[in-house]
Amino acid sequence: MTPADWSSQEEQVARHAFDNGRNRSIESLISTLQAKCQELNTDESVWNMHDYLSTERHLFEGRSEFDYGNILFTLAELLKQQLITLDELNGLDPKKLAKIKAMSMF
Repeated sequence: MTPADWSSQEEQVARHAFDNGRNRSIESLISTLQAKCQELNTDESVWNMHDYLSTERHLFEGRSEFDYGNILFTLAELLKQQLITLDELNGLDPKKLAKIKAMSMF
């Protein structure tokens, strides 16, 4: 998809949902890290934390940019992970919304 495929209202809805999902993702990560830090008591637990953070960073960076070519996939992934809701996508074209819903099921 390109910017031309989006009305200004749709772009606003998509960006708002995207930003909400991104912010919730970070909030969730911080909360998880705070809990995991309480369990750090061996060198192995430190390396496991490092591995966890590396994986989470990779996942976060993969969905942290609003890219028209991938935004439907990104919104579907955020929906699947319950970082956004369908209500936040109200205002999108029904075809786009149907694609996001379908992709979020896999």
